Amino acid sequence: MQNFPVQRGFTLIELLVSLSIMSMVLLASAPYLSDWTYSRQIKDANSKLLSAYGLAKAMALRNPEAAPSTAPAAGIKVVTGASTRAVFVCKGDPAGAACATGGANVLWSADFPAAISMTLGGSSVTSGNDVTVAINNRGVPTSGTVYGYTLSRGGSANGVSRTLL
Repeated sequence: MQNFPVQRGFTLIELLVSLSIMSMVLLASAPYLSDWTYSRQIKDANSKLLSAYGLAKAMALRNPEAAPSTAPAAGIKVVTGASTRAVFVCKGDPAGAACATGGANVLWSADFPAAISMTLGGSSVTSGNDVTVAINNRGVPTSGTVYGYTLSRGGSANGVSRTLL
């Protein structure tokens, strides 16, 4: 009587079937993963913009430069380059040259994903079109208007529209 050894492991067919099932599951879930990524980038940009506005408002209320109520005490500036987008919080007038990378008036800065589309106060933030929001020593925009903003990426389903208060 001859004893045959017991074979262990997977056959080639079993391995191919399991790989094909896994690849179908990955293909089916790919759109959901990209939507999740877009949503995460929007939430990140929204958080950074709200943080920048809150910090600028707090700095304006402290008014360390003793700016009069008609002049900007602080503000935010959104700068866009070819592949980058950043928001700066600055003391004094955010439209000035000292409110830029390495500027003397910069208190805080954060980078946005460059693929995020942004509209701030009705102005589209595009390359070379920097947008500023100046805040007086009472904590309100010097223009007297309320600034709305829109962030989007990957279509209308992946976006947020809010107002800076």
